[in-house]
Amino acid sequence: MNRDDEQASLRAGRAGAGWAGGHAREPSGTPSGRGAARPTNGAEAAARQGGVRPAGRSAALLSSLLRYHVIDAAGRRGRVVDLVLDLREADDLPVSSILVDAEGELARIHGIGRLDPARRVIRVADLSTAVSADEAALGACVLARRDVLDAPVIDLRRRRTTRVNDLLFEDRDGHLALDAADVGFRALVRRATFGLLRLPPRSDDILEWEYVEYLRGDPRAARAGHDAHERVAQLPPGDIARLLDSVPYLHAAELVGLLPEHIAADTLEEMPPERQLQVFEELERERRRRVLEMMAPEAAADLLGHLPPADARDNLEHLAVPARQRIVDLLRYPRDTVGGIMTNEVITVPGSLRVPEARTLLRARLAGPDFVYVVYVVDDDEHRRLLGVVTLRELLIADESATIAEVMNRFLVALHPLDSADDAAHRLLDARLAALPVISPEGRLLGAVTVDAAVAVAAPASWRHQAPRVFS
Repeated sequence: MNRDDEQASLRAGRAGAGWAGGHAREPSGTPSGRGAARPTNGAEAAARQGGVRPAGRSAALLSSLLRYHVIDAAGRRGRVVDLVLDLREADDLPVSSILVDAEGELARIHGIGRLDPARRVIRVADLSTAVSADEAALGACVLARRDVLDAPVIDLRRRRTTRVNDLLFEDRDGHLALDAADVGFRALVRRATFGLLRLPPRSDDILEWEYVEYLRGDPRAARAGHDAHERVAQLPPGDIARLLDSVPYLHAAELVGLLPEHIAADTLEEMPPERQLQVFEELERERRRRVLEMMAPEAAADLLGHLPPADARDNLEHLAVPARQRIVDLLRYPRDTVGGIMTNEVITVPGSLRVPEARTLLRARLAGPDFVYVVYVVDDDEHRRLLGVVTLRELLIADESATIAEVMNRFLVALHPLDSADDAAHRLLDARLAALPVISPEGRLLGAVTVDAAVAVAAPASWRHQAPRVFS
């Protein structure tokens, strides 16, 4: 294959991977990766608005680039050793500098570099501006060859994890950027034969980088580098948890440590207990505190219940008092009891209120809990003696002159906290209810067992964390 044919095959591979006139086609439900715009000039912007990708861009695979030389206007030369990437960008990864071997010394050159695939060189203005590469500084950087090649990544299009076998870089008006990953077998052949077999990438093996999430596997370095993970945060927490279950736990902890806190909390809740603990223990103390406070109290109690007592106590001591009290109340009960599977974050309203007053009160109370399908009616907020239940639908369509006590259902079955969790789960599922309230011997409302908790108890252990969650 000659070099012109190689460029043609790269263009064809990208076209088959979803490029229509140069634009990536976004399938329904795929997170958009355009959180940070690519560098564009006026002509390029106009071309993109017309649906046509600017012509004449050069591209090269990393396996080829590592045999390129860097050459400047004065003819000075150096061999490409690696490319330094900037992970702060949410979209494509720009090359911030090029590592070169200049007369036996490792040097780093910043600035513009143009690809010349015909001569297998990268043209720069002045190679004499290269500075000696500091090993300590490079340790904190992300290098294409050293770090990204062979690393696990998340393919957002196909909702899977895979491995990077080669990387495709593109020249964008003198700025090199990582454009795509090749995850196919042909890339391994190219590398194993040192480029003697120049097999072009298959279109199905090319992943555009705007639909790829790269994880360093070093949570501390990722935090220090302010890595961006805006795209994966658009997936449902259950999808994120499933994907993270198939990567090493440090990679999973890295992502959870950088996700928005409410998404991180929901993602942790969806993880199997073993992976949940691995990830949680790698988070910084302050991050652990905030995530625990955002988790449903029953999920947080389950997590802390799997920690050694000293570690659980240490994490509890740093929580805000209301969150700590909700979790401690649940930790008092054995796991095989109703108290061990219930949530104590339920919506209540005094039965003496009229319907409009109750609606006003509930606007604030509905903001926090996951389980909001039913409202439990109590005598007052202090004693919380259970009187009945009303659904949100019944509350919305009720006569505004009525009191809550007049529209509630008084005939409800309640559970006790020390009842068998297995018996309660089957009782709830057999009754086809959304939840059953849990009360103390004095009739005080303690919480509720939701259908989600019942399914988790009744389902086979291998299926529990795959069951759909409706109310939590």
